[in-house]
Amino acid sequence: MEKTMTSKTKEKPLGMRIGENAFCIGYLVFALIAGIIFTTRTLSTGDLLFRICAVMTLLLGGGDAFHLIPRIVINFKEEASDKEVQRKREFWLGLGNLISSITMTVFYIFFFAALSVKHGKYDVSSVMPEKFTLYLVLNVLALIRIILCLFPQNHWFSKGNETRWGLYRNIPFVIMGVITVLYLILWYQEWLLAVLVTISFVCYMIVVLGAKKKPMLGMMMIPKTICYIWMIALFL
Repeated sequence: MEKTMTSKTKEKPLGMRIGENAFCIGYLVFALIAGIIFTTRTLSTGDLLFRICAVMTLLLGGGDAFHLIPRIVINFKEEASDKEVQRKREFWLGLGNLISSITMTVFYIFFFAALSVKHGKYDVSSVMPEKFTLYLVLNVLALIRIILCLFPQNHWFSKGNETRWGLYRNIPFVIMGVITVLYLILWYQEWLLAVLVTISFVCYMIVVLGAKKKPMLGMMMIPKTICYIWMIALFL
């Protein structure tokens, strides 16, 4: 759930801040409960699918917590006039965005594996999906995306978050999304999951490319997050 954001809260009405916090808290609680359910099922059945789902759900929720919790805290407080306080807020928000960008990328590696297990296309003896070459491509793309996220030109810890580097680091991520959607449609006919993944990527890219100039576009993260909740719910 990477997001271009500002530490200022005075531009937001109180009702909007309360609503945003309620949504963020609800999402994090859902991810935690879902992760616990998957873990409980894993312990009771030993099922590989539940094990993968537990990891990918807790990874997604845990990674998002790094930027959502600072955001929730900031929304509860008034705008900081002290430059040092503003700098600290920008640092924690930026660090949270960096971490969630990485965990969101790894999430799709586990998502791909979960689909393979769900449809019986998983060689348990080698612990690899049937479409190993495609899985390898996804892993390479994920690695490239993570490396690009670590470049200082991203300016994670300041307001100078360049849209250009937001595009660079998301090119391999979008390719991962396209491959995942084609995989869902052509091989497994998982139409609902394909729609949810597509909507989540479209909303995400709208925020990455436009939220800096038009902050209200950041609201597109809400339907994106709802898609992730729905995707996890389908595996439940």
